[in-house]
Amino acid sequence: MAEATRLPHKTARRKSMKIALKSLTLSLAATLAAGLAQAAPAPVSLRVVTPFANGHLLADTAQQFKRELAASAPHIQVSVQAGVLNEQSINPAFQKCAPSERVGELLLTGGQPIQDYAPEWFFFNGPYVIRDFDHLQRVWNSRIGDSLRYQLETKGGMVSFAPVYRGFRQFTSNQPINSPADFQGVKLRLPPVPDWISVWQPLGVAPVQVPLPGIYDALKTGSAQASEGDLTQIKSLKLNEVQKQLVITNHLVGFGMPLANACFFRNELSTTDQEKVRNAMHKAALWGSRKIQQDEARLLAELQTGGMQLVTPDAAAIRKAAEPAIRQLFATRWTVTDWQKVLAQ
Repeated sequence: MAEATRLPHKTARRKSMKIALKSLTLSLAATLAAGLAQAAPAPVSLRVVTPFANGHLLADTAQQFKRELAASAPHIQVSVQAGVLNEQSINPAFQKCAPSERVGELLLTGGQPIQDYAPEWFFFNGPYVIRDFDHLQRVWNSRIGDSLRYQLETKGGMVSFAPVYRGFRQFTSNQPINSPADFQGVKLRLPPVPDWISVWQPLGVAPVQVPLPGIYDALKTGSAQASEGDLTQIKSLKLNEVQKQLVITNHLVGFGMPLANACFFRNELSTTDQEKVRNAMHKAALWGSRKIQQDEARLLAELQTGGMQLVTPDAAAIRKAAEPAIRQLFATRWTVTDWQKVLAQ
């Protein structure tokens, strides 16, 4: 009888324990869900802009950055816009701290920010100074590069990331350029970059300063007779339609600069998101650099198929003719270092 009277109490205790365990499980689940809800990062809008047209390597790199960041930080909503303003006007439009006043949060452009905010370092983008992309990376990652990045942020309000290789810059023309003498009197389209004009003008060219979007029309109308640029620029602007010659001078190692608006990057992103943006751009820059290295032969072939004739000039003679102007630039404008120290990196 005693054993029989205790059975209901055991059943009741087991039932009570099940109820308590279920309540504890529900409570823990609710607490975990609340914690996850609190930990979910708020959405962030990030506009990537470039003055280059769709089809240009830097526009492609911007799209790759969007894909990379979507995988690691889906709460950062990235939009990409190509062909925004031009290389000269986009920098001041990008600098503003107020989101409504700036054109974007991340910029992929050429070397104009160095010209504008760190002109003493413009040898990075000077003809015949950097030998190849490996050399560029060594100089970029040296103390010289550290000082450039500091200058760009303090003077320009821009946070710099790893550069994107764009290939060597070449010349286009309607008459073959084989030697320094062939530059004499040529109306050469150049961007409004004083240091580049200083290098080519002593060879006898007549500089025609035309922003990037106007190159095609300038060459078509004859207001300019020749241009210089990397293959992806020549291809994306369809210069093969208005120029007959592609002159392989390899006079400058072209690179793109990925930059973040400093106010956005430092003040509007968490430390975790800063690292994710930096890592995504690093991966995108590697992707872009590899892409152009793989595509240079294809681009040359496509430009030839499109009507251009390849010209192999006396590149050493052209370089030698440009050397006095380059030495003068190091003596008067690129004063943070000298040519030999850069070449020694």
